[in-house]
Amino acid sequence: MSRSASSSHRALVRLVRSDAGRWAALAVLVAIGSLLLLTGPLVVRRIVDRAGDGASTGELRNLAMVFLAIVVVGQVVEVLVARSATISAWRTTNQLRLDITAHVLGLDHEFHRRHTPGELIQRVDGDVTSVSELLGRVVPKALGAALLIGGMVVVVSVIDWRVGLGMAIYITIAIGLVLLLRHRAVAESSEELGAYARLYGGIEERLNASEDLRSNGAGSHAMWRFVEDSAGALVTSVRRESAFLGMWWAVQGAVVAGIVVALVASTALVANGAMSIGTAFLLFQYVLLIERPLEDVVHELQTVQKATGAMRRVADLMAIESTIVDEGTTSPPAGPLDVRFTAVGFDYGDDQPVLVDVSVAFGAGHSVGIVGRTGSGKTTFSRLVLRLIEPTTGTVALGGVPIADIPMSELRHRVALVPQEVELFAGSIRENVTLFDDTPTDDAVVRALRAVGLDGLADGGVDRALGAGGAGLSAGEAQLLAMARVWLRDPDLVVLDEATARVDPVTEAKLESAIRALMRGRTTLVIAHRLSTLRDVDEIVVFDNGRVAEHGNRNALAQDPTSRFHRLLTLALDDLDTIDQPEALR
Repeated sequence: MSRSASSSHRALVRLVRSDAGRWAALAVLVAIGSLLLLTGPLVVRRIVDRAGDGASTGELRNLAMVFLAIVVVGQVVEVLVARSATISAWRTTNQLRLDITAHVLGLDHEFHRRHTPGELIQRVDGDVTSVSELLGRVVPKALGAALLIGGMVVVVSVIDWRVGLGMAIYITIAIGLVLLLRHRAVAESSEELGAYARLYGGIEERLNASEDLRSNGAGSHAMWRFVEDSAGALVTSVRRESAFLGMWWAVQGAVVAGIVVALVASTALVANGAMSIGTAFLLFQYVLLIERPLEDVVHELQTVQKATGAMRRVADLMAIESTIVDEGTTSPPAGPLDVRFTAVGFDYGDDQPVLVDVSVAFGAGHSVGIVGRTGSGKTTFSRLVLRLIEPTTGTVALGGVPIADIPMSELRHRVALVPQEVELFAGSIRENVTLFDDTPTDDAVVRALRAVGLDGLADGGVDRALGAGGAGLSAGEAQLLAMARVWLRDPDLVVLDEATARVDPVTEAKLESAIRALMRGRTTLVIAHRLSTLRDVDEIVVFDNGRVAEHGNRNALAQDPTSRFHRLLTLALDDLDTIDQPEALR
């Protein structure tokens, strides 16, 4: 067994062990079902032999009633096994879904930069569904088959050890053949799952960009990329199907060979008087029972292939460790947080520096505007403040405490982000403001909405439902709702990342009013292309090619014709008279 396959099996065992009581009860039901399957042919053997001995009709009728009762109870147990297996599988794997989702959400920005949402959906849901099907359908059948085959060998050996030995050899050869062919099938299945994850990731990416693709006439290019991804998925599917067919023919050959050997051997033994007709009938029935689990292997092979490959992928995903480790134990002082970068550098591991030797500090309660060309390092700077990424070199400190020493739960409470792209969810207004936290009261949610100017939403009731993606709200309302989230949390440091970049002037005025209210009493970093949103900040930082090119008082820089910020104001077509009048810029 390969190391990766062994790892998959160990992970599966750990998964089942986490809900051991439920699976133990299922195992008892499976054992009862296997015992009934073994007992039925023994009763038939008794009926045939007693009929040959001239037993009375009453005795034979009683034996037939016993056989009928065994069959009926066996069917009932089979239904109970199927029901219990389905419930157990879903409850166990639903916990796995939660664990994987929490793990993926806890991984750093670099991981999410390299994996599309569509691919992660396939891994979190698609792979776990494959594991659920394995647990709910294959595991009970495999356990039942093991108990059934072991029981048959024991029963036949008690009757005639030579026949029992022959049956054991036949079963060993058949199972060995199945296991031999299985390894190739599992490897091909894992490749197929990976190909489909890439296909779904590409589809998700193109659907998100459908408006841009249509408006720029790039639909045909997107379709050709889809064709290429589909072709790759098709190739892996064909290889997996070829492995499946090879195994199917091998199992069918083993089953037919077993039936032929059983019939020939039984006929010879009965003719020689070494075996009764009832025992021969028992042997034939047991061979037919062996056929059932072997055929189950064929029918469930795809499930086994996909689930083993999926479990391998799940184990690989869970083995990925975030570069951001929550080991902090030190809390910064209460109140607004000062920010200090000391010789900070950052790259994504590709030797292409994004930030270079950044050393800058902002006082607690100050508001800072961060400007620069696209790609100059502004957003990376903000991600370091939020600890979504770790610096490659240097240190970042908040409130005088290195950011890595601050507990992550406290950091998330005291530092908040208002992003350019606001994510809204299908749910109520309250759920979108609290992000599904039941702790805040409705009154607190209403106060947060009113504080950012969303009186209309507050008056309409916080239980009003929003559609997927925040359907029912304008872009401006969505941005204001994101600010309401921050207002509700009452953090000590706020990062505003292009919060007014995609709104009209009227909405921008409302947002600026909300931003001014949000800035009071807390440290604020405002990343902006629209320099008009920086009228009220205390300081300006200008980034250029990953370095701090300029840092100083906002009004002083605005008045200095030699400053980069002054030149940016000029390029932005601000009124030159306004530049000369700092009071109008406040």
